[in-house]
Amino acid sequence: MNINFARITCFSFVITIATLSSQTASQPPPPLNCELKSPCSCTMDDGSGDVDLSSLSGPSGQPMFKDVLVPEEGYYYSYSPCGSFTEVECQDAAACVLDENKAQSQQIGDAGRTSFNYDGDHVVVAYTSGEGVLKLTMVNLICDSTACDPIFVPNGEQGAGQFEMTLTTICACPGKCTASGPTSGCHSGHHSNGGSVGSISVGTILVIIFFATIVLYLTAGLAYMRFRKQSTGSDMIPNKEFWVVLPSHVLNGGKFVVSKILRKEANYDTI
Repeated sequence: MNINFARITCFSFVITIATLSSQTASQPPPPLNCELKSPCSCTMDDGSGDVDLSSLSGPSGQPMFKDVLVPEEGYYYSYSPCGSFTEVECQDAAACVLDENKAQSQQIGDAGRTSFNYDGDHVVVAYTSGEGVLKLTMVNLICDSTACDPIFVPNGEQGAGQFEMTLTTICACPGKCTASGPTSGCHSGHHSNGGSVGSISVGTILVIIFFATIVLYLTAGLAYMRFRKQSTGSDMIPNKEFWVVLPSHVLNGGKFVVSKILRKEANYDTI
């Protein structure tokens, strides 16, 4: 009797544990969110990092994106992901809309009145403006690790007092940006310039190498002619005869090319 009771108790315990485990496994994970860290950044609660727009600001008092037209409306939109700007009647604004003549404006987002959330696909930053009847601007932040230069697209008014915009940038990717800009993948100034090393172009490097070679050639040649050949004055110039006639050769060559372009007869034998 005691053995049967023990078996039943053990079996019931196993069934209970299995049931609880099944219920726990079937529960969906908590929704992902981006917790407000500052007016320009939020922290993903899955530990992937911060979405930091702090480096995306315009010149002092100016929007980063100014007067971008929505053709369907005929209105212009200005926006700064971080920091405030002033334009026409918009003061300390994060987002502003102007009429077709850019003579009147309406503030649709105050700098500092921001909130962040995750809609299942990307982070959305919301700006509000006004008292009583609020204006609401939603900016969809599209993560693109190649978008070192942010791309701003205003989508216009979606309803009474509700506006939508899209910002594609590497800084919408968690952990990819700080207040100084992208942490990796972009050259200085947020630009990814093809054919360059850092911020110096290939052409600049070639020019530097050319002039460095000329200086080295002249320095070594002058030293050789002075100390090995015991030359003095202009005779110290290495390959002096070549350098003396070089200007005339360049001049005559230029004349020949020009004459060919102008379809004039030229006799290269006289050069």
